[in-house]
Amino acid sequence: MFYYKICNLDSRIQNPDQRLTQDAEKWAQSLSNLYLNLTKPVLDIVMFSRKLAELVGWEGPALIVAWYFVSGLVIRAISPPFGRLIAVEQKLEGEYRAKHTDLLSHSEEIAFYSGSDWEKVKINAKFRELLNHVKYVLHKKFLMGIFDSMLVKYGAVMVGYAIVGLPVFGPNSKAYLASIKDPSQITKDYVRNSSLLINLAKAIGRIVVSYKDVQNLAGYTTLIHELDEVLGDLKHGKFVRT
Repeated sequence: MFYYKICNLDSRIQNPDQRLTQDAEKWAQSLSNLYLNLTKPVLDIVMFSRKLAELVGWEGPALIVAWYFVSGLVIRAISPPFGRLIAVEQKLEGEYRAKHTDLLSHSEEIAFYSGSDWEKVKINAKFRELLNHVKYVLHKKFLMGIFDSMLVKYGAVMVGYAIVGLPVFGPNSKAYLASIKDPSQITKDYVRNSSLLINLAKAIGRIVVSYKDVQNLAGYTTLIHELDEVLGDLKHGKFVRT
């Protein structure tokens, strides 16, 4: 009955089959991936920051966190609205699938009226619209991927070199050098601090770059929320037609 009401009495959702299957599944996958990409990096940040602070002081972790914070602000400022683009892509995909469903459902009438050429034009036009939108989204993701790599990876390397040099060149360098009896100890500390810093940078970088997952989740959530809202209205006998 709900499917009948959505298709015939309410005009807010054009392709409920797409929402109930593909969109719901992608929303669930996006939500689970976001959980995996946030919990472990947060734990790594706490652990590695604490250890690195004991070795080079709190200036080191604070500097790398500040760099990624600025990077996140810059990325957010220039990033396209991927959430809205994903929602549009799912909508076009549903409309494209609906064209094929109509062709299967009304194949006898289409054959009787010799409407195959007209249906072909409609299906191909919707496919081109979907294809062009997907190309546009992929192009934007490609450009943002390049920018993410330059800002998050290579920028963090430059900041990292400054941090691992803090024991020797930082404000507490005299006390550190006075405690060194074997010069090879400096190299040993450098390698150890570098390993800690790399793991800390990777953890923060995963959180910064996960903005794409958040945007994808926002796009899918919009679609699922709209479906849930319409089902709630139909349950109380409220219909909207345009």
